[in-house]
Amino acid sequence: MGQECFYRENRQDRAEEEILLTERLAEGCGETHWRIRPMTQRENEEIWKRCGEDEGRYQEMILAESVVFPDLKDAALQNSYGVIGAERLLARLLLAGEYDCLRREVERINGGEDDGCTDYI
Repeated sequence: MGQECFYRENRQDRAEEEILLTERLAEGCGETHWRIRPMTQRENEEIWKRCGEDEGRYQEMILAESVVFPDLKDAALQNSYGVIGAERLLARLLLAGEYDCLRREVERINGGEDDGCTDYI
């Protein structure tokens, strides 16, 4: 094997994944899976610049940008929690342990370790 394995056409990109983050929010709706996506290093750097290098804000923005479903930018969903902004909605929507689990899943989908804190589809 040579350098060809690094060519773009040979790269295997990670796809969006569905996770069962919490059943608490799905009561009466059946199982509601969250969809998360990996992000490129370029996207990561842009978020770092936008957050003003504030690590807490950076973490919030990374998580919010990684969630594909539910749509955290949906105005009706934000209104139902009385917040404006995807990051604030996420903090209001989840319990502390659920938020931490989401953080670990986002790290995993972006190449971090798999700690098995959710069910996969």
